[in-house]
Amino acid sequence: MPLFIGLPHGVSLPRNLAEPDARHLVSVLARTFQWTGPLFGRAEVEAYLHVQADDPASLPSPALSNDGWQRVQATAAWKSLPATARRAISTADIIGRALRQAGQCCADCDTPISGPPTANWGLCPICLNRAEITDLQRRPCPAGDGASPHRWDDSTCTGCTMPSPPGRPHLTALPTAA
Repeated sequence: MPLFIGLPHGVSLPRNLAEPDARHLVSVLARTFQWTGPLFGRAEVEAYLHVQADDPASLPSPALSNDGWQRVQATAAWKSLPATARRAISTADIIGRALRQAGQCCADCDTPISGPPTANWGLCPICLNRAEITDLQRRPCPAGDGASPHRWDDSTCTGCTMPSPPGRPHLTALPTAA
C-alpha cells in the first residue's frame, strides 16, 4: 500500500509545477532529509529507450510523447514498480545491512542493540560474550562505515577502541649504529 503524505495546513504547491521542477523539488527534499531510494519517472523511461535504441540519434526529442508516457503509466508493470522495488530491497536485506553496519542491530543475530560501538563492537551482549577477540579483530570496524577495516595504533583501534591483535607487527625505534 503506497504511503500518502499530505501537505501541512496552509502549504500548497503551484498548480503549474512542471515535471522537471517537481523532480528537482523531490531531490532537494531527499538531500535535505537524507532520504534515499530510486526515483522512477519519464526521465528513466527515456534513458531506457536511448540505451535500447540501435541509433539513439534517430529517436525523437523527447523520446517519449505525453501520450506514450500516459500509456506507460497505465500498464500493470509500471503500477507494480514500487512493490517490486520494495521486494528487491527487502530480499537484498539492504536496510538490515545498514542497521548492522551502523551498530543498531547485532552483526550476528540481528537483535536490536544500543550504545556506542566502543561498548558493544556491533554485537548484542549474548553474541559479544560468545565471540572470540581474534574474530572481532578481523571484522570491519563498527565505528566506521561498517565495511572499512580497523585503524590500529599501538594498542587499540582508534575508531572503536578494540585491543589490537598481539601478533600485529609494531615498528620499533632502534638507535643508529655508531
